[in-house]
Amino acid sequence: MGITITCFAFILLVQHCIIINAKSVPKFPAILIFGDSTVDTGNNNYISTIFQGNHCPYGENFPGRIPTGRFSDGKLVPDFLASMLGIKEYIPPFLQPDLSNHDLLTGVSFASAGSGYDDLTTTTTKVIPMSDQIKYFEQYIQKLQLIIGEEKAQKLVSGALVVVSAGTNDFIFNFYDIPTRRHQYNITGYQDFLQSLLQNFVEDLYNLGIRNMLVAGLPPVGCLPIQITAKSPFLRKCIKEENFDAQSYNVKLATLLKQIQDALLGSNILYSDSYHPFMHMINHPKKYGFLKTRRGCCGSGTYEAGPFCNKHRPVCKNASEYLFWDSIHPGESAYQHLSNMAMKKLRHHKLSHSKIH
Repeated sequence: MGITITCFAFILLVQHCIIINAKSVPKFPAILIFGDSTVDTGNNNYISTIFQGNHCPYGENFPGRIPTGRFSDGKLVPDFLASMLGIKEYIPPFLQPDLSNHDLLTGVSFASAGSGYDDLTTTTTKVIPMSDQIKYFEQYIQKLQLIIGEEKAQKLVSGALVVVSAGTNDFIFNFYDIPTRRHQYNITGYQDFLQSLLQNFVEDLYNLGIRNMLVAGLPPVGCLPIQITAKSPFLRKCIKEENFDAQSYNVKLATLLKQIQDALLGSNILYSDSYHPFMHMINHPKKYGFLKTRRGCCGSGTYEAGPFCNKHRPVCKNASEYLFWDSIHPGESAYQHLSNMAMKKLRHHKLSHSKIH
């Protein structure tokens, strides 16, 4: 398999934090990203794993046509999100050896493609599990303290916006396609197990000083082209059971995050619905300029991802007509459409700046 993703529509997180009745956005001093391939801007380039996107044709529509390690033809959600929040358009990976002090003061991604809440997910991929991303965050805080002092570092961390996106890899690698955890849990039990790990992760962030968190739910997992190829190769229909599981997981997650927020004094922990906005794009592709929604632009679009999407595989003529770039990951056009959708929805909500900041 390839690397799966947890949050296609992660840009919709913005709807929780922009002031609706004004053109300004919240003034977060930094943005910190944790999760998997949708938000990994290149950390996997610096570790020993085959799950890397730092080769052509990845980055085909990125400025300079550079394969940066992003699993897309162009920009990812962190790029758009940071730009919309007025922080910085490019969020460098924390493992980058030449990361400057200025970068540390604006935004950093600790994410790793192929990661998940369950450490078993990364046993074979050798990527950075969520538990280790927390450890890198602790190193980040130590570096901040050396740069700006302990008091200012604490203020920056407490005022930062943290986004968390993971979970899909856990289900793909451990329950659906490689049913290791299925021997221990039914679907309800595994959902609860993952969310207990998620709760621990959020509480760890809180104990390290984080107060503002946005946590994404699952996308329609059964509509990933690679899942369709495995289970509906001829009809190419979304897998209803996996989509149903994603929806039930999300209902539980929304409730859990509210409970965690109530228990952690001064925290603002918000749930972002990734499922329904993405399904709308699948069910109404023409509204977004898409011609293909069940296969990717790279190669046949049915199985190619990561090392299998390479310079020897042909790509479609116009990536913007494809919802997916490869068999797993959306393309830049999809992320841009999701961003525009979020901004339209924002006009119909009334969220207070003080609710988050």
